[in-house]
Amino acid sequence: MSSTTTLLARPGDPPSNPASRLWWALPSVGILLLTLLSVLFGGGPDKVDYGTSYDASSSGSRAAFLLLEELGYPVERSRRPPGGDVRWILFPTKTVQKEATALDDWIRRGGVVLLALDDAEFATHLGLAVTVVGGHPLDRFSRFDGFGGPTPFTRAKGTTHTAEAPDVKTLLAGDTEVTGPPDGRTWGLVEDEPLLTIYSRGQGEIWLLHRPDVLTNANLRGDDNAILTCRLADAMLARRPGGRLAFDEYCHGLRDRPTAIDLLFHPPLLGVTLQVLLLAALALWHFGSRFGPIRTVPPPPRRSKEEFLEALADLLARNGDRAEAFVTIRDDFRLRLEASLGLPVGTPLDQTAREAGRRRGVSAEALLRLLTAPAPPDGSGAVAFLTALNQLETLAHECFPRQRTR
Repeated sequence: MSSTTTLLARPGDPPSNPASRLWWALPSVGILLLTLLSVLFGGGPDKVDYGTSYDASSSGSRAAFLLLEELGYPVERSRRPPGGDVRWILFPTKTVQKEATALDDWIRRGGVVLLALDDAEFATHLGLAVTVVGGHPLDRFSRFDGFGGPTPFTRAKGTTHTAEAPDVKTLLAGDTEVTGPPDGRTWGLVEDEPLLTIYSRGQGEIWLLHRPDVLTNANLRGDDNAILTCRLADAMLARRPGGRLAFDEYCHGLRDRPTAIDLLFHPPLLGVTLQVLLLAALALWHFGSRFGPIRTVPPPPRRSKEEFLEALADLLARNGDRAEAFVTIRDDFRLRLEASLGLPVGTPLDQTAREAGRRRGVSAEALLRLLTAPAPPDGSGAVAFLTALNQLETLAHECFPRQRTR
């Protein structure tokens, strides 16, 4: 039995069940299994692609992100599946059908997304029929360098085109053109053609950019491209007041490794986590310590007979107060006699003496004489003290027959 159990156990308590000491095993094993599952399924691809908001080359969009960030726009980089309010998906490369379906569900629930594409595959996954002219392959690699590694595709700076948009007159744009379905409302013009078309989908919207190159690093420094970036962000954030604009990096393969908490409290492990927590709570309720009535303070331990005799001997040696010692022994004898006869404490002495004479056969007169004496009856000397003690001992043998036979 453990030390804690030993300290809390009482003499009359039944022995504890050994199996109850392992109540913690079930919830502990469950939590360990959940942690192991979160470690196994918490990984993500480590490959980083070009064209992201981290990419400072001509094909990246780092300039657009830094421009909005420095001007105080509520922008962020998102490495998680679709969420939030407004997302810019610029030249996606890593999204498959399953992930596109999740993005489409998010849009239908009220999300607003900007699409800048150089390939029609991503739009096809979303169920949006588009045609891309002058686009480049999704791998964005043109050749191998001299060290055996691929080099990113380099976008050339676009040419100047007339445009009509808020505070925008001219734009630098490359040769990539994206054409979408005819339905939808337009926003802005470039060379008298729509610059952007807005398609409603459920409660959300898809903003399709027909000249996607206007947001790349190669073109953002020229003409009114930077102003267009800000006005486009203003227009989309106005659709979701108080929201944040996220540059989607999830579609480029930049994906944060979910933490154990993220995995345990989101599907598909959410149901298992709740069951394990419920099981652990039941185990704690069944096997754990419960609050009950306050236990009474145990009485202080009585001194042993040896300590009592040593105290009396020390009292006699220091003071020679034999009368006080006699009174102490006499009162102890009286209390024991009342308990032995079943009389309440403080019973009159004459009644106690009569009961002892009737039930124990002792001399009631001799007993009453000793119980009422304030000092040894035969004097104050040592001989009188010892005589009184012998008389009390004799009466004790007669009054307590059970103790005499031990």
